[in-house]
Amino acid sequence: MIHMEESNQKVKKQRQQTNMRSIINFLQGVAFTLFIFAIILSIYLISIYSARLKPLDTYAIVFDAGSSHTEMFVYYWPADKSDGLGTTSTVNEYFVCPLISIIINDTTKPGELIKLKAISDFEQHLEYLDDYFQPCLTKAISKIPSNRHKFSPIFLGATAGMRLARLRNVTKSLQVLETIREIFSNSPFQFVVARQVRILTGIEEAIDGWITTNILLENFKHRHSKKKQLEHSSSQIEFDSDMVGVLDLGGASTQVTFTYKNDNNTEQVPDEFTTNITLFDTVYSPYAHSYLCWGKNEALRRYRARLLNAALDTKRLHLPNLKYISIADPCLARGANDTLTVNSLFRSPCMVKPKESTTERYKLRDFPQDIIAKRLVNVCETSYELLYKQESMTPQNEQHKRGLCFDAWYMWLLLTYAIGFKQNDLQRLSFANTFPTGKVGWTLGYMINQTNYIPAEFREQKINRSNFISWFSSSLAIAIITLIFLLLTCYICCRKRSTIVSRSKDGYIKPIEQANV
Repeated sequence: MIHMEESNQKVKKQRQQTNMRSIINFLQGVAFTLFIFAIILSIYLISIYSARLKPLDTYAIVFDAGSSHTEMFVYYWPADKSDGLGTTSTVNEYFVCPLISIIINDTTKPGELIKLKAISDFEQHLEYLDDYFQPCLTKAISKIPSNRHKFSPIFLGATAGMRLARLRNVTKSLQVLETIREIFSNSPFQFVVARQVRILTGIEEAIDGWITTNILLENFKHRHSKKKQLEHSSSQIEFDSDMVGVLDLGGASTQVTFTYKNDNNTEQVPDEFTTNITLFDTVYSPYAHSYLCWGKNEALRRYRARLLNAALDTKRLHLPNLKYISIADPCLARGANDTLTVNSLFRSPCMVKPKESTTERYKLRDFPQDIIAKRLVNVCETSYELLYKQESMTPQNEQHKRGLCFDAWYMWLLLTYAIGFKQNDLQRLSFANTFPTGKVGWTLGYMINQTNYIPAEFREQKINRSNFISWFSSSLAIAIITLIFLLLTCYICCRKRSTIVSRSKDGYIKPIEQANV
């Protein structure tokens, strides 16, 4: 009877031990799973917190509203301005969209058409400005990521054409700008202040063009010479002999910009033609001058007005008595004809006689008609029929290319007679419209400057510092607790397994220590 009770107790005790081992094994499995999960979570938290996110791209749209056409430039750069200089050095050109001219019926002359090419042409036709801008705006909307639209500022800089339009009629020019502002405000892009659409000063156009050219030629030493820049005082003016000077020949104005070494041995430049600009922590003080009315289109207008005046004086005629007059133009290709209205010649403010200036040596000098007439070579001596084929003219570019003779000689006279370039200077002269790195103009320089005013934007991390600390601490605590539990249970199990239980012949249990092998 006693033997049966002992057997039952043994069986009961063995079952309890078996159940306990099962519970411990289960808890060990749970603890091991939690430990692995905590380790993986900790590694994941560290990786996402310390990962350097690729910065978002900021886009910006700039319209170059010139005197003869308008172009849209779209630029992009890292939103965090990651070069660390307060302004980004990596503004890149995304794409360019030239605005297509609008052709409408002339209400004053039935049967005739008017071609609206520049924004200054829309003074009497404001209702067509939306049609003028929409094709390129639509292209920008489709190519710029939709989630970046509201962060992408839009600008328009009007140059000499609108500066002349403002001289001609301030009210009309303001109406053009206001209409454009309304168009931009209705677009999905960032338009917050009226100043984003304005008429640039001649100095701004000159400086921005100089910045653009030297950026495209990679003359600014901001990528590989930051250490050298830090050695300079912030107020020190930099003269870099690697910088190129820029002469920007436009339709209504010409800009000249270059850096110079200012010392006691050189002639002092008047303050009105110099300005200090800070780029990439370096101060530059270039000479910059914009010659309004000395663009090639305005020069051609004045040249033909002189031809008309000379013909009237020679024939002793008066305009009110004439319906038309035939004038020989030595700079027009042989066989070509142009029909112009008197109003188109004399409506420009450039036809007003300029006032005398005390700084004449800094002004472009005028030149007589007979010098132009004598300089007829190359395209000037080619028949128009041959020139049409030679220059691959089309109805779209014919009006521009048929004036090649005047353009060529005007440029030559501008450089030699007006500005005063000598033979050695001409040998160092290069003509460029584009570089492999981008298109020459003022818009890139303008955008480089604008990045000073556009705030940096950093990508939001997937986990912030406080959340990282709390989650990482929790996962680390779980890992430590589960590891301690696993070590303790394993230690206890190992201790029990190190004792071999044997039963003696008389039924008593005798513990025997396991011998080391």
